Amino acid sequence: MERIQIIIKRTLILFSMLVACGVIGQLLLIMAYCLPTEVIALNIGRGAESLVHQGAEYNYAEDYTESILDNETDAIMLSEALFPSESCVEGAALVPHYVYADKESQVFSLMAFLNHDDLSDVTILNYPRYWHGYLTILKPLFCMFDYSDFKIINQAIQLTIISTVLVLMMKKGLEKYIVAFLPMLVIWNPATMGVSLQYAACFYVSMIGSIIVLCRETKKDWLLFFGLGVATSYLDFLTYPIVTFGIPMIFLIIKKAENLEKPIERILVNGVHWAIGYVGMWASKWIIGTTISHENIISDAFSNIESRTSIAVDGENITRIGAVIRLTDAAFFKWTYVLMLLGVVVYLFIKNYKKFKLNPATIALLAISIIPIVWFMFTANHSYIHPRLVYRNWGITVFALLSVPVTGAREKVQGKDE
Repeated sequence: MERIQIIIKRTLILFSMLVACGVIGQLLLIMAYCLPTEVIALNIGRGAESLVHQGAEYNYAEDYTESILDNETDAIMLSEALFPSESCVEGAALVPHYVYADKESQVFSLMAFLNHDDLSDVTILNYPRYWHGYLTILKPLFCMFDYSDFKIINQAIQLTIISTVLVLMMKKGLEKYIVAFLPMLVIWNPATMGVSLQYAACFYVSMIGSIIVLCRETKKDWLLFFGLGVATSYLDFLTYPIVTFGIPMIFLIIKKAENLEKPIERILVNGVHWAIGYVGMWASKWIIGTTISHENIISDAFSNIESRTSIAVDGENITRIGAVIRLTDAAFFKWTYVLMLLGVVVYLFIKNYKKFKLNPATIALLAISIIPIVWFMFTANHSYIHPRLVYRNWGITVFALLSVPVTGAREKVQGKDE
């Protein structure tokens, strides 16, 4: 009976928090849409020409998925940021942007608008099923800085955050795990993420979540992971969202590997709360957007969910395991990565095999490592079509598996999990 009361109480808390987050998120977007778009367009124009020179999917290292810049989606995000909405409320709900009929990609539509091309042959395309919460950052940012500034600022902040994580790992006695953490970053390729709008959100949410895990001492992690799910839904454009659960969860496991009680249960509980935050926040967008705009955003959202989780691609059927194989090939089947990972595995084996013992923490890490596979199979259509967006989910697998031998060989107890 007491357990039922706890579940009911937590359900009411989570529901109240989702309502509050939805309302606050919408108000922040409305405030962002009240900013003058003339100065935003002017600042975006300074540096945006690079998108035209590079093209929609510029790849600076041929055949490497890790080096593809998704300029097409970045152009959509920039087009949304500078769109001159007549109504702040409606603009925040529908998130419109211009599309020129004679332009082959959004990159050229963006430049056409910046060059003040004739608007007589333009379509206003609404994109209401996502929160587009990144606009609450981009719009104020581009009121002060230009697009070239963004790239330098983004790189500097990402480098600072990565350095902070590494310093915290050393302070918490986790320096042996750096050899597992760095290959994950190599696979993610910060050089690409540092100049991209599209890839930034999940990096920031996952790394900030990891910093919080490394800094705090508590058993009540569900609230943090609920918040990470909410933030991911609000800021991300469906790129590699599950890293915002998987990476902080790995840090939670390795931080207190010897003393963490019921690690598998903790993964499940935190995973459920992350999913509630992620799906619940997304659902609040559909409900709020439908209420404000009187368009059936809910129907559009469910139609796209059905499409993105299907096995139909361009009129042909794929297999869900085929999507996993495609993502494996996109991420790992290059000599540079094979040699790097092989070298790390050999080093970890030689270093730890004599002391290695299977324990609850290592089993938990193995369980976490399969999360990307489950995600790719569930979102088969989306994963198969967009490997450049979703492959970074493999970072969970890389970090978790490479952490297994280190965790299995740990001997010193570092304190109780408070």
